[in-house]
Amino acid sequence: MKTKIIIQLMPVKAMAILALLFLSSCDNNEVDPFGSARLKVVNAAPNSGSQKFVMANIPYIGDLDYLEHSVSYHDVAVGNNLVSQFRDENDNDLYATEELDLDDDRRYTVYLTGESRDDAEVRLYEDNITAPASGKAKVKFIHLSGGAPANIDFLDAQGNNLASNVSRYSQSNYTEINAGSLGIQVRGTGTTDNLATLPATDFAAGKVYTVFISGSSGSGYRIEQISHN
Repeated sequence: MKTKIIIQLMPVKAMAILALLFLSSCDNNEVDPFGSARLKVVNAAPNSGSQKFVMANIPYIGDLDYLEHSVSYHDVAVGNNLVSQFRDENDNDLYATEELDLDDDRRYTVYLTGESRDDAEVRLYEDNITAPASGKAKVKFIHLSGGAPANIDFLDAQGNNLASNVSRYSQSNYTEINAGSLGIQVRGTGTTDNLATLPATDFAAGKVYTVFISGSSGSGYRIEQISHN
């Protein structure tokens, strides 16, 4: 009589967590095996070339050129001191690294910033995708430019402030705006010259967005919009 062997596949999420626990033993990763978070990844570093993002030794996403980002959030393990790295896509050389703390049941976006490998940083921001009021879109603004003034203002095409005095590498509070097409300008706080302009772009009702500026006068300033839902 032949013995019938039944193999039950482990859920992908559980497999990823077990693999993370095994592979992270040589690092300082303090992984919570019972929690999970959602993570989006953005390459906001001019001159970085194509990058891949790895957290706690588990590859999550690759082939990110400058201003490219993951389309959706990724399920990731949570914990403290999670070794998070951007590495060159072609040869796996380290571009930037940081130890991040992620809490259970939260949403985050991680950005690669800096004008070169020498000043590259991995930066983490928490996202809030609670729906805005009916007919509105919800937006926050982040200053990711190493070349812009230390404090900047985000304005609409008519010069009305959307977020004022945003300091470098900080994010504004969320603002609810009327759904529709919106152009955005960035100026140094207290100045009148535009550093960059985002042409009229659609902000859909019920959607949550991040708008950030990156770059410098050398690499060129860019304003980008990211959707979170």
